[in-house]
Amino acid sequence: MNKGKKIYLLIGPKGSGKSFIGGLLHEHFDISFLRVEDWVKKIKKGRSVDDKTYLEEVFNCIEEGVKASLVEHDCVTFESTGLTSYFDSMLTSLRKDFEVTTIRINTDPDICLSRVKSRDQSIHINISDDQVASINQKVCEKNLKCDFAIDNNSRSVEALKQELQTILNR
Repeated sequence: MNKGKKIYLLIGPKGSGKSFIGGLLHEHFDISFLRVEDWVKKIKKGRSVDDKTYLEEVFNCIEEGVKASLVEHDCVTFESTGLTSYFDSMLTSLRKDFEVTTIRINTDPDICLSRVKSRDQSIHINISDDQVASINQKVCEKNLKCDFAIDNNSRSVEALKQELQTILNR
């Protein structure tokens, strides 16, 4: 294991606020936030978000990118819905080499959809409302066990920062 190298992995439905919370970790706690969606958009090449070859490439790319980032940084954070078996394999692999803390971001499905509709589409992969609903339902059904959970329905930035500080202190 790479001593001192930590990963905070934000897991939750689309629109739950993972990117926002990753930004808070970066801005207020100096933990590098890796925008993995930027990497993913480069390899999408018009393929469907549920194409198995594409998904395998996505999680291989994310794992390689996280490992490369940890050469330069002691601590990073990134996000995922945590939905596929490729995610599970990546998480298992990262846990072999690094200290990984998983943080579930819980948000009401209607709020998630509203956020997806109103967010900056240039930094996210565009998908239909039906795809968002389907993905988010599957994320909830999978109910991946996480080390911590944050309720992000209508919390203030200060409340979120305090909760993140508590998680980081553990």
